Amino acid sequence: MSLGIFSARQPDLLRDYGILGRTFASGYGYQGGEILRHQKSIGRIVWTIIGVNAAVFGAWQLAITEKNQTLYRNLDENFKLSLNNWKDGRAWTIITSAFSHQMLAHFAFNMMSFHAFGTILGFVPGIGPLHVLSLCFGSAVMSSGAWLYQQQLRTPNQRQTILGGKITTATTRSALGASGMVMGAGAAAACLMPFAPIQVFLIPVSIPLWVATLAYVGADTYFLRSETSPIGHAAHLGGSIFGFAYYFAFLRGYGGVWHMLRRRVR
Repeated sequence: MSLGIFSARQPDLLRDYGILGRTFASGYGYQGGEILRHQKSIGRIVWTIIGVNAAVFGAWQLAITEKNQTLYRNLDENFKLSLNNWKDGRAWTIITSAFSHQMLAHFAFNMMSFHAFGTILGFVPGIGPLHVLSLCFGSAVMSSGAWLYQQQLRTPNQRQTILGGKITTATTRSALGASGMVMGAGAAAACLMPFAPIQVFLIPVSIPLWVATLAYVGADTYFLRSETSPIGHAAHLGGSIFGFAYYFAFLRGYGGVWHMLRRRVR
């Protein structure tokens, strides 16, 4: 599973949101020092998750460069998502695969994106470390479940696909990466701060987060049934759906699109 790169500068309430931004924090009783401590607590969670991903990425590199077959097999069985692993009882891979990357670009892109969305989540008063952890783990489970479900639904003709010159089947095909978790965090962040400036690499200007999020969801929906795409579009959508649902179930009281909708219907 892979994800394009996003980056976010630390939002400035007054610069980006004017008086609305100033009252956004003060309305929760937050002062400057409290906001900084709040951001640091979220930052610790974000960097811990990035650190775990980095450790697993390092283990993959060690196994590959040293040709350590025992380590590689252990990683393949415990940090990759596949129907074979699931049927063999390794249910934990629905979570561990979300902390696993083999390729440097895949790892770097996902971690930069996750850091960008974590920065936005940490900027919203009231969002705590437990929220971020629940969002990340829930998105990981949902994205993995969506990917496994899609593999299970493939018809016999669809279960054999040529990718990169190799023939894969639904049972041998595997997935790994934090993309679904990143998409969940991005979806929740987009609901909380839809107009936060975000920059998609290769695009020289910042765009609102809600635009980038919907564009990515649209692209994943369009390519969902592709037999040649190496990207886990079902996993992306699963993570996004969880992120949207988590916002409306647990985070809508902290502002964002829910408050905007309520003002419109009054």
